[in-house]
Amino acid sequence: MQGSYKKSVFLNTLVTYSSVFVTFITAIFTTRILYLGLGEVAYGFWVLVWSIFGYSLLLDFGFGTSIKKYTAEVVITQNYEVYNKQVSTVFSTYAFMSIIIIAATFIVQFYLQEIFQFPNDANILYFRKVFVILGIGVAFTFPTGAFQEILNGLNKIYITHLIKIFNRLFTLLGLWLILKFNYGLILIATYSIIINFLSNVVIAYFAFGNLPKMKIKLSNFDFSMLKDVVSFSFFAYLIMFSNMIIYKTDQLVLGVMLGVSSVAVYQIGSRISNILNKISGQFQNSLSPIAATLFKDKQHKRLQNILLRSNKLITFIAVINFIILTILAKPILNVWLEIDNPKILQVAYVMNVSVLLLILFRSGSSKVLLMTGHHKFLSKVALIESFFNIVFSIIFIKLVGVIGVALGTLLPNFIISVFFIFPATCRFSKVKPTYYFYKIYLPVLLNTIIPAAILLIFRNYLVSGNWNLWKLAYSAAPAAIVYISTGYLFILTKADKQELKDTIQPVFQKFKTAIFRKNLTEQ
Repeated sequence: MQGSYKKSVFLNTLVTYSSVFVTFITAIFTTRILYLGLGEVAYGFWVLVWSIFGYSLLLDFGFGTSIKKYTAEVVITQNYEVYNKQVSTVFSTYAFMSIIIIAATFIVQFYLQEIFQFPNDANILYFRKVFVILGIGVAFTFPTGAFQEILNGLNKIYITHLIKIFNRLFTLLGLWLILKFNYGLILIATYSIIINFLSNVVIAYFAFGNLPKMKIKLSNFDFSMLKDVVSFSFFAYLIMFSNMIIYKTDQLVLGVMLGVSSVAVYQIGSRISNILNKISGQFQNSLSPIAATLFKDKQHKRLQNILLRSNKLITFIAVINFIILTILAKPILNVWLEIDNPKILQVAYVMNVSVLLLILFRSGSSKVLLMTGHHKFLSKVALIESFFNIVFSIIFIKLVGVIGVALGTLLPNFIISVFFIFPATCRFSKVKPTYYFYKIYLPVLLNTIIPAAILLIFRNYLVSGNWNLWKLAYSAAPAAIVYISTGYLFILTKADKQELKDTIQPVFQKFKTAIFRKNLTEQ
């Protein structure tokens, strides 16, 4: 059993980081294509409208997290009679919510000009059409998104990320062709919705394939079961609601207070922090289903050990990415989007710090705590954070403009991460905060001194002329090599190295055996 967990974590992490790499590369070109091809106003509206429809996730009511939890548990209980009622009840509820999304779309589109500030020459009718297309598409795609949670609950995260790889590649190709032939947002919106819907259909195929006993029928809807689902999902919903406030409201506040163009400035400034989060935060995606399964199986000691080791690895990965993306932020933005805007750079610095705090002190820990009976606590602190996020953002926008939204995100995140989530993690893992600091955080931070110095030397002295991708690569590579080498030698213990070897070796052995059998068959 222990070996299977290790292989699942490694395989999920390996494929996830492959997906992150593809997402990273495609995001670079997608953002460049859209920003330079659409212009600041149209790109700002595109970001803004996706922020609006991001709120459709609130109609999930936390059921997606519940499905992931119930799927992980059914592997142990094998009680498919109850499980099928649970998933059928959730999917039936989702279908009803899709109707609400369509109705809300047609109502809101008439008030876009009243809600947000558009330039005087903006074609409002055109933007309304884009809004309606996306709304209808989101309504049809919304229910099928739950199949991803089913695969995640089975710890088959690698399947969803393989599909995401193809999604990103086809999306990039399609957007490039659309803008190359001078089509606009209407076709971009239509194409994006079709690609996302087809991806969910493929994910659904694998979900049914891995759970042949799963039956989703309207006749299995059980109103009494809805109460049982809500008993857990309500708190998961509060957490999701709070996260939506934190990560989606920024654009709305800017659109209302400073105009659509300011949304583009903030979005571009926060893109580097999004990359930091994606690169550094993928390992912990495997923690939720494992935590739910181990907690259900009453293996608390193993769960505490996994939490400690995962936080150590997460910290090690996040810090090197942070120093590279922060020290080289200015040349990255210049090469990527031909931007040399001080406001955008300021947003990038603040959001990078905010994401680093999120990853180090709460990202992995929150996923474990959520699945181990701490959902009420997490929902309370999430609501507190979302409230102060809005309050601080509005206050700081009036004082310092666009960067105020970033500061409004950073300050509550720092307080909640360091003074609430981190102490709760220490209590759960039965480890003193000083242990985390001296055994996990301090060694990693000390290990960054030389790599950070290398990056500063390259940025300020060794690189001459205009930056390009090659100069970014040979500036970052030496720092990363030094960081990984010294980290492996001095930070990882013998037990950590053996754990890493035991995790990786069986998977590669499996691949090696498969290749050998294939060659033998061909002969």
